[in-house]
Amino acid sequence: MKRRLEIVTGMCAAVAVLAMAACGSAPTPTATTAPVATSAPAATATTAATATSAPAATATTAATATGAPTAAATATTEPTATAADAGATATSEPAQPSNAGGPGKAIDLTGDAKAGATIYVDNCKKCHGDEGKGGISNPGSSDGTIPPLNPIDDTLVNKDPKVFATNLDLFVEHGSTPEGSNPKQKMTAFGDEKKLTPQQIADVIAYVISLNSK
Repeated sequence: MKRRLEIVTGMCAAVAVLAMAACGSAPTPTATTAPVATSAPAATATTAATATSAPAATATTAATATGAPTAAATATTEPTATAADAGATATSEPAQPSNAGGPGKAIDLTGDAKAGATIYVDNCKKCHGDEGKGGISNPGSSDGTIPPLNPIDDTLVNKDPKVFATNLDLFVEHGSTPEGSNPKQKMTAFGDEKKLTPQQIADVIAYVISLNSK
């Protein structure tokens, strides 16, 4: 009986093994992990050319000022011309004789300086000195001497010969009394008193002008 049970049990076990073999469970598939996608290596961006910034052009300005500069008005004073300068025009009023009267006929005549030198010696030297250099005293006058004619008062000089001659003619024609309380010497009115002719006056004027042109 025991033997029979062992056989039956063995048979049942065999059957079970066979059944399992016939219906065998499919082996559990091993999950195969898909290969990890390898990220493509980050491409190193190679700049073909390094952009070099064009240097900023320095604008060279030919002229700095863009607007018209405000001109500062500088007052220019006319230089005072010295009458002794042969090319200058006297800027102050010419001296005038104390005696009234206009120009005489002499200013319209051509004077001869050589003839005038003789007339000067005879009529003018005693008061105005040799060659008009003065140095003759005149008590009672403001400056104490008779004015020289060489050099002459610079207000009488003019680059225009006729104007120069006219300035001298007024004194020779009409005479003059110097400033002062009681001047001893007074200039004779050679024209008004008919002591010299118009031509003689023109000649002596030419001589005096020649003394101041050297």
